[in-house]
Amino acid sequence: MGRILLVMALITGVLGFAVYQLGAGGRLAAELNRSHDAEVILYSASWCSACAATRQFLNQSGQPFVELDMEDDPAAAREFAQFGGHGIPLVLVKGSVIRGHQPQVLSQALR
Repeated sequence: MGRILLVMALITGVLGFAVYQLGAGGRLAAELNRSHDAEVILYSASWCSACAATRQFLNQSGQPFVELDMEDDPAAAREFAQFGGHGIPLVLVKGSVIRGHQPQVLSQALR
């Protein structure tokens, strides 16, 4: 019985930490949106075709955005790394984190 309670306590702790970390990404995104004075930030690289598609989508939508090329901007690379560095494009929209080229998700976030 004691082992079961211990395992349940550990699982609850790990899940609680995971939920906290998920929220931390949103808090960081909101902070970076404020610091760059932009509702939308696009982390990209010049060679990335998905980044180009996302850039084109934002431009066609008439959405102003700040683009940060991680190869040319070490500060942008450090910011991107805080999100775990899992692929580009990474788009921050009003405190939300969107990974990859996802026009439908971007459209919803921009409303």
